[in-house]
Amino acid sequence: MYECLVDGEISGRISTADRGLQYGDGLFETIMVTGGQPRFWQSHMDRLAAGCERLGIAAVPQPILLRELKTVSAGQSRCIVKIIITRGSSERDYSPSGLTQSNRVVSSHPWPEAERDPGVFGIRARVCELRLGIQPALAGIRHLNRLEQVMARAEWDDPLVHEGILLDREDHVICGVSSNIFLVYAGRLLTPRLDRCGIRGVMRAAILGAFRERCEQRRLLLDMLPEAEEVFVCSSENGILPVIRIDHWEYEIGPVTREVRQWLEEQ
Repeated sequence: MYECLVDGEISGRISTADRGLQYGDGLFETIMVTGGQPRFWQSHMDRLAAGCERLGIAAVPQPILLRELKTVSAGQSRCIVKIIITRGSSERDYSPSGLTQSNRVVSSHPWPEAERDPGVFGIRARVCELRLGIQPALAGIRHLNRLEQVMARAEWDDPLVHEGILLDREDHVICGVSSNIFLVYAGRLLTPRLDRCGIRGVMRAAILGAFRERCEQRRLLLDMLPEAEEVFVCSSENGILPVIRIDHWEYEIGPVTREVRQWLEEQ
């Protein structure tokens, strides 16, 4: 059974006064849970804490969130748990002044099942027409306002296209709609700098840590995509997915991508 806890109580409803519903005023984490154990738990909690500090939202103690994660995932061999923290509830007013009690929603969801493993065969992607706005104050954190991603994902309904590649307004490659992206050049791993927009993904951070001597964060222009030797996208939910095609550019699943996938399997 898949469950949902709202502020620690079994419920599927939130107040209409909740600022997450009213303004997207909050943060979220999506965590894979296997055998009752959350993957990359501390990395998710560190990002959530950093987001709460950035936005000035009252943080929820980790032991509470871990207990509730285990509650909603109990009895399931594997599932996805989503944690939402909002600034709390208020009248219809943008001002966050005086709000010291955050709200939280912890829910479990089915593990995604695929007939064909995209990690083995690779995925196709497209460059989205939508351009991400540049806003350093929100860059990196996983805030609730995902309208740019919703609009980008609405651009295609081709079931063969697994992901969309997002650029900023200066045509820098930033990320996938629901992933981070790495390009391989001469054995080196290049990933976009995310100081102006985009989300600093937990899987991205893990790869940067494990392969730090071969990784570089830099501005990546659109015209670098066809020159890449290999491309892969990553997320805590889907792991590492080789990209075999972006629009009309084709790629091999090369040795670096296979090496990174093997590293993840060994974790």
